[in-house]
Amino acid sequence: MEMKLPKFTEREFSSFNMADEKIYTQEVIEENALPTQETVITSDEKSSGSANTSYGQETIENQLVPTKRIATELISEKINTKTRKILAEFSFTPSGAIRIGNYQEGETGDISISPNGIVARNINGDTTFALDGDTGDAVFAGTIQAGSLITGAVSVGDGNIQIDGATKRMLWYAEDGLPSIIIGTVS
Repeated sequence: MEMKLPKFTEREFSSFNMADEKIYTQEVIEENALPTQETVITSDEKSSGSANTSYGQETIENQLVPTKRIATELISEKINTKTRKILAEFSFTPSGAIRIGNYQEGETGDISISPNGIVARNINGDTTFALDGDTGDAVFAGTIQAGSLITGAVSVGDGNIQIDGATKRMLWYAEDGLPSIIIGTVS
């Protein structure tokens, strides 16, 4: 089978001009020294090495491989973040103090917990309760309610009325500081 090639007329062939073609040449990039290098290594210097020269990676000193650590306790084993419940016992380490809330006058109160005790302030800055960590003294600005109370002695009001369970008596003191009413045994 014979293949037919396209035929050009003289007129079509004459319109093709070689000067219309664009000629592309290779761009030459000049060699630059690296920041720590003082001179540029030229291609002549690269090829001048002997055939027996071998190049390789610089040796690195032996380093210890870190030991594998596996987490044995996870937060999810101790706290249920969805229900906000503590699931297991915590052991605390000594640290400074804890402040719950951010006191802003007229807006919010706060509670401070430290090894010295616990102090709570209301939105006016008044101390509503305080527990002294050294002496065990407790001061409450509000009402204390309890199903029962076991204590040695109780001073009521400004201290003019005392109830003493150890001696089984109640004392009402007069303005001069002497007992005016005594209920119970007098020894």
